[in-house]
Amino acid sequence: MGEVVDDRSFNVNTYCMEAPNSSRLDPNAWVRAAYEMFEEGGVSAVRIDPLAKKLGITRGSFYWHFENRAALLRALLDRWVEGETERVIEENERGGGTASDRLRRLLWTCATEDGRLEMGVREWAGGDENAREIVRRVDDRRIAYMADLAREAGAPNSDAKARARIAYVAWLGFYTGIAPTTTEQRIADMDQLHCMMVSS
Repeated sequence: MGEVVDDRSFNVNTYCMEAPNSSRLDPNAWVRAAYEMFEEGGVSAVRIDPLAKKLGITRGSFYWHFENRAALLRALLDRWVEGETERVIEENERGGGTASDRLRRLLWTCATEDGRLEMGVREWAGGDENAREIVRRVDDRRIAYMADLAREAGAPNSDAKARARIAYVAWLGFYTGIAPTTTEQRIADMDQLHCMMVSS
C-alpha cells in the first residue's frame, strides 16, 4: 500500500562510538536512508558501509544507534508497516465518504503503486522468519480492514472476508509481471473488484 489517492478529485562493532553531532544523525536518518536503498535494491543492498557513505558520516556512528544490522532491518520493517499499512488506513479513513467510497479509494490507491516495496519485502520474507511473520500480520490486517469496509458497504457477512482475500491476492498479482497492465487498466480492474466486494 502507498499514499492514499484522493478520489474527490479523481553484532556490536569495535569501531569508534562517537556521538551524533547533528540532527540528521538520529536513528531515523539511518532508517530513511536504509529504506531508500531497500526500495532500489532489496534487503541485500542495505549494508552499513554504503549507508554511512550515503549519509556522509563514519561507520562508527551507526553503532551509536543500532546494535547491529539486524536491528536496523527490524526498524526498516517497522517503517514499512507504518508507512504502507497503518498510515494508508488512517488517511483513507480521514478521507471520509461511505464504506463503499473508502473501499474504492483504497483499491485505487493500490492500483497506482509500482510495487517495488511490496515485492521487495515479500522476497525478503521468503528467506527470513522475522520478516515473514511481519508480512503475515500485515496481510491479515489489510484483509480484515477491507472485509470490514465490504461488510459496511453491504456485502454479506459470511462472504466479506473471502471477497477481501480474493481482491487482495488480485492486487498483489498485478506486481508479478505475468500480465502487465497500465495504471488505467489496473484502476478499471479495481473497479470490477470493488463491485464484486460490495454486491449483496
